[in-house]
Amino acid sequence: MGEPVFKAGEIAMALLGEGIPAVGPRMKTRTDALSVVKNYVNAIEGLVKFTEKPYRVMFSRQSDGRFMMLIKGSGKTLELMHNFDELTMKRFQRSFRKGMFIITSFFEEGGNLECMALTEGLGAVMYVPRDG
Repeated sequence: MGEPVFKAGEIAMALLGEGIPAVGPRMKTRTDALSVVKNYVNAIEGLVKFTEKPYRVMFSRQSDGRFMMLIKGSGKTLELMHNFDELTMKRFQRSFRKGMFIITSFFEEGGNLECMALTEGLGAVMYVPRDG
């Protein structure tokens, strides 16, 4: 279907600032989360850097009933994140009103879930203009 960037286990989501969704895989360590977010940023940059056409963000159902997030550019599609459950996907779609979201990663530290976009300023800010 597309080029997989990272096959995540569990997906996490947080609303930042004025309700901008940050979404990404939930990793066990900060080091793992850092590695994953850098892979995302590099893959997305390679997809959108030299394209004049806008990219599209889509969800596709996996064989197990969960969903994967795809980013489709001109001639190339990235399988960005796997294993969105239906509730997380619906929450993401509802919070996506401003046409902007952040692709990042999360890690557990001291019993808390930390967002790399907040703790390290790492992630890819995606803007998808709304029609109309």
